[in-house]
Amino acid sequence: MSFHPFDAGSSPPIVFPSIELITRGGVVDVLICGAGIAGCALALGLHRVGIDSRLIEARSSAGPEEGAFLTIAPNGMIALAALGQPGLVEAARGAAVSGIEFRNAAGRRIARLDGTGDRARYGATSHLVRRGLLREQLLVAVREAGIAVEHGARVAAVRETPGEATVVLEDGRELGADVVVGADGIWSQVRASVWPDAPRPAYGGVIDCGGWVPIDLPDSRAQQMYFGRRAFFGFVVHRGTAYWFSNVPAPEPARGTLAKIDPAAWLERVRELHADDPAAVRRVLDAATTSLGAWPIYDLPSLATWQTARVCLVGDAAHATNPSAGQGASLCLEDAVILPRALRDSPNTAIALANFTNTRRGRVEQIVAMGRRIGTRKASSAAGSRFRDLSLPLFLRMGASATHEQYSYRVDEVDPLAHGVG
Repeated sequence: MSFHPFDAGSSPPIVFPSIELITRGGVVDVLICGAGIAGCALALGLHRVGIDSRLIEARSSAGPEEGAFLTIAPNGMIALAALGQPGLVEAARGAAVSGIEFRNAAGRRIARLDGTGDRARYGATSHLVRRGLLREQLLVAVREAGIAVEHGARVAAVRETPGEATVVLEDGRELGADVVVGADGIWSQVRASVWPDAPRPAYGGVIDCGGWVPIDLPDSRAQQMYFGRRAFFGFVVHRGTAYWFSNVPAPEPARGTLAKIDPAAWLERVRELHADDPAAVRRVLDAATTSLGAWPIYDLPSLATWQTARVCLVGDAAHATNPSAGQGASLCLEDAVILPRALRDSPNTAIALANFTNTRRGRVEQIVAMGRRIGTRKASSAAGSRFRDLSLPLFLRMGASATHEQYSYRVDEVDPLAHGVG
């Protein structure tokens, strides 16, 4: 659910079809498919630069326990401030965290990433926040901005014509807009409709699960990570609550099967996997009463393109990364700042979407590659390894510059035109 510390791809040439385009200064109407973190943040970013948008969401509702928790890195916190939402994580009861301590299956600390100076270096520090509460606060901000949100609207297909892009819903309705944005996650229906030959998400070899539980343990500002004997475990304690996760190596499950598992039985399995691990791990799991779910971890191989003249992908629909990178939500928030500026400043919509893609691809694909390497290391090193214990400090030192590059990214200073095609 969280982590850190890179194989940039090259972008293909941009070719524009000969169609009628909305020019700069015209009224641009954006339809956003997906009202999760990426979609809501993008709607707020568009509102901030004076562009109208609407949100549609396939789910009828989502509870505050949806998806357990995540980490927003310093660059993500800077992006939230650029969206005009500097207090949103605090409103979602987020907790500041800094640094990571890594321990082996015997409990010995084998490496450490120091995050105590992050605020001074980057202007912000990482925050752990419940995914459901973060989305809830984003929806509050969206509604306060007067942006329309429709739940229970499931995308069936997307069509593009010279005059507009059209989203066809499963109930038969058709919604037209100047621009359609797919913010509908790693299994994006927008991506599947517009780019049917795009690569499918790649399974990372582990199933993620976790939750939070009241516990009598001292606060741990640094994230505690354990290479257990049979699975990887991490936790943070904040004000008497332990936020925990386990990464369980396993073959790829069939889609939808994990949604049907018995949470109590799954938790018992996780306890068994960690039965021989250090006391702190067992204490957290003994206190837990349930796992909020179990999620196979995927990332997204590099796509040939993220955009047409009127359709664009953002967030996990474009560049889903292994949560081991600790950057998934932060990259979504960066997208939500940069795409609106590209639409505001570029000569027309096609160039705007191309400028956005050109601005983002190199950075996000490096982070996706980094997350894949870390995830593979966690999956293959679940059994205690002397080589891993010896090599991890070197691995982290090599990744320190990459982490610094990620955290120091000031999205509020990025100009899409500087990386663009027009």
